[in-house]
Amino acid sequence: MASLSLLLPIVLVSFTATATQPPKTLHIPVIHRHAVFPPQPRATQTQLGSLLRHRRRAARYNAQLGSFHSAAAAEDDGDDRLRSPVLSGLPFESGEYFAIISVGHPSTRALVVIDTGSDLIWLQCKPCRHCYPQLTGLYDPANSSTYRQIPCASPRCRDVLRYPGCDARTGGCQYTLVYGDGSASRGDLATDRLVFPNDTHAHNVTLGCGHDNEGLFESAAGLLGVGRGKLSFPTQLAPAYGHVFSYCLGDRMSRAQNGSSYLVFGRTPELPSTVFTPLRRNPRRPSLYYVDMLGFSVGGERVAGFSNASLALDPATGRGGVVVDSGTAISRLPRDAYAAVRDAFNSHAAEGGMRKLAKNFSVFDACYALRGNGAATVRVPSIVLHFAGGADMALPPANYLIPVEGGDRRTYFCLGLQAADDDLNVLGNVQQQGFGVVFDVERARIGFAANGCSG
Repeated sequence: MASLSLLLPIVLVSFTATATQPPKTLHIPVIHRHAVFPPQPRATQTQLGSLLRHRRRAARYNAQLGSFHSAAAAEDDGDDRLRSPVLSGLPFESGEYFAIISVGHPSTRALVVIDTGSDLIWLQCKPCRHCYPQLTGLYDPANSSTYRQIPCASPRCRDVLRYPGCDARTGGCQYTLVYGDGSASRGDLATDRLVFPNDTHAHNVTLGCGHDNEGLFESAAGLLGVGRGKLSFPTQLAPAYGHVFSYCLGDRMSRAQNGSSYLVFGRTPELPSTVFTPLRRNPRRPSLYYVDMLGFSVGGERVAGFSNASLALDPATGRGGVVVDSGTAISRLPRDAYAAVRDAFNSHAAEGGMRKLAKNFSVFDACYALRGNGAATVRVPSIVLHFAGGADMALPPANYLIPVEGGDRRTYFCLGLQAADDDLNVLGNVQQQGFGVVFDVERARIGFAANGCSG
């Protein structure tokens, strides 16, 4: 696997703003992929393999080969709170969540993957030399009156782009974005407007217009990069909304079509259940949102038997720490920490009447039958994650027990955690589902609110 270091130089960013006062917050609909790409009713091992693409997905943090200068502004009809209905997801296949946006004028609707692990906003564009299939129509910049390609001579291309490219025919700046799993997007660096609910607009947003794209993007039109780097969408919106955003990723097991997932830019009132932990910065991976995890409790008892050093970020080496990520499905822990949590869970599960299976499912090595030991009911051990600053996340069972179908067509449940083998520890979206998560860069903290979607 390629190195996971981000190649993002520090750049100066300037912004323009319209005279229209933007709303205090910008609410964007969020959809789990199964609302638009329904899976089969039962989770199979093949679907689990698709869900566990976080092995490859983690490599998307790797080697972003370009860095750019950004400008953005926003305007609105006057409402200071915008909220749209959203669709909840169905059982697992890939684990990705979508935001609904439109781009250009007239605008083209697009479903884009919400990615806290990268910065650049990019879309597949016409003319398309090489594009993967997507659900919505391709964005055609030739039809947008607000599209502007950034010239090669612009400082945003010449001085900021790490590996600048230039189209000899048009004189336009070109970008190349390559991820460690082989996924890639190549095309023109440009600006255009993005359109959100209630006709709110963000103008002059720097984005990639990708004419040559490949990889594991699951039929999406592109990516909405909401990392903490200079290129990210929250950074570009910061003059209007501040450098803070939040989301709640709804229950993917729900078949309801009126879920309450959301993505909000701007500061909102804190839910009473919100607990905060310091936001750490890793100089070697500056676009990622790092926190220090202090440990775990299983069945009401603190887990021992592993080194806490691997959970704490060491800025000098870039090792340790835990990345809060919207795109990775399953949380990945240091190998010794994972083994300690798994063994503690096994012990408490046996006491509660859960029968551990002899076989594994996919990469899961702790799977259980909830009946079969003669007990009419079982007791599922609790799991609590402990973070620096006294922030605890008490996970609901649905956030760590993943249903799988056995060869006998019975449903079993696997412990939805995994050991990290590449020094990149991640708090995935399966464990985050149902929590309101606040990314408050201004105050250097991340918040978790239980039952955050209902709030």
